[in-house]
Amino acid sequence: MAAVTQTATMSMPQDTNSTTNTNPAPTMLKLSSSPINLLCDQPADDPDSPTPAVFDISPETALQLLCLNIERLGAYFAQKPVGADELHAHAASPRGCDSPSAEGQLEVKAVGLHVKDSDEPANPARASEEAIQMAILSKKFLSKKVPPVSLMEYLLRLHRFCPMSTAVYLAASVYISKMTLVENILRVLPKNMHRLVLAGIWVASKALEDLCYPHSRVAKVGGVSTQELSKLEISFCFLADFELRVDAQMLMNEALRYKSPLE
Repeated sequence: MAAVTQTATMSMPQDTNSTTNTNPAPTMLKLSSSPINLLCDQPADDPDSPTPAVFDISPETALQLLCLNIERLGAYFAQKPVGADELHAHAASPRGCDSPSAEGQLEVKAVGLHVKDSDEPANPARASEEAIQMAILSKKFLSKKVPPVSLMEYLLRLHRFCPMSTAVYLAASVYISKMTLVENILRVLPKNMHRLVLAGIWVASKALEDLCYPHSRVAKVGGVSTQELSKLEISFCFLADFELRVDAQMLMNEALRYKSPLE
């Protein structure tokens, strides 16, 4: 992540052979530091409330929501001790999952690198193998040092040179929230949050948009090599179990996540 130390004012070359959106990028974004005011304050689970229009949220606000949600996850995991039932990217030894769980202990949660019939009995050896694979994939997002730029500065740089849509930013947040809070396969840390959001945005743009920026451009803006971006993209897809479909309600729920506790 060494290249992320470059300032957000550097000029980026245009790829004249690309069919992507060539609209000029904004010169600078200034996001409000005040509490985010979305279009609908009714509870998301209220059946009588009007359906909020998630796509009326501006990309800039969606970017701010993504940053807020990831930083909240980072603060949440910083205060949460590592439990015996959790598999995390920063675990001292992923090989600790090699032996099956003893009776009465919590089992390692495995997430589908291998497709199996739902009626097939649990296989401790396969669960252990999948747990190790998840740990290896999760560690690919760790930087050697905490990047010197804040997550918001990093996201602003990405949005300046490779602006994405509201759906892409919220979908990236959906993916990461699911990995961390639902599947429990990694933690958001200061050393991995920049690479996680880069991979999440890149994967979401490919899953949701008809056109996307050149791979080399996104890698340069994100401060990684093209080879590294490919590895992050593949690892992210496996961690997400290739479940990348989202709908408007999922996106709105994610937009409103900042109003709810993370438990």
